[in-house]
Amino acid sequence: MTNPPPKERIFQAALLLFAKQGFAATGLRELATRAEVNLAMINYFFGSKKALLKEIMDGFFEGYLAIAEKELNGEETVSLKLRIFINSSVHYFNCNQKSLLVTISELPHDDPDIVSYKASWMKQIANVLEKEICIPLAKETGRNIPASCMGPMLTSLMASRFLFSPVISQLSQETAHTVDIMTYTEMITNIFIQGITDPNWKLNSK
Repeated sequence: MTNPPPKERIFQAALLLFAKQGFAATGLRELATRAEVNLAMINYFFGSKKALLKEIMDGFFEGYLAIAEKELNGEETVSLKLRIFINSSVHYFNCNQKSLLVTISELPHDDPDIVSYKASWMKQIANVLEKEICIPLAKETGRNIPASCMGPMLTSLMASRFLFSPVISQLSQETAHTVDIMTYTEMITNIFIQGITDPNWKLNSK
């Protein structure tokens, strides 16, 4: 089996270590050792540890945005578009669990650059949600849920299986994977869609 090129080894090592122990706790020497390269190669290919974090985020968000643009676009009902989107997104999260963990959980609030970088991606996804879900939903139900709220709520719900998997196994005999991925997807789809489309509840606003 051919050993991957140095750049790919560095990226995969960063993905593994950032997901396992966090961005801040991962040192460049540890990263270089894991990737079997010298420190100079990390700077040569990526420039910095932060640039590596951004590249991981780019890969994850590009895929997530592509799903939103594909699955939410069209003339179908809000419910149907959301069902298709949630199904595709959960399977994408499942196939990219390390990227998901790094992208969603790594948000150094004391680093304006990373906050701004992540926000720029989230704005693009929010724009799709606003046009394809929030505006049609308001027309159907009279309920105005801004994309800035719906996006984080929906993403958090879909990602919960993967973000809390280690914790769930400590709380009980069960694990997050006791429920298969198809059942999990159906459960959260129904919880979310029935919650936002049920005509019997009203959105109280001051």
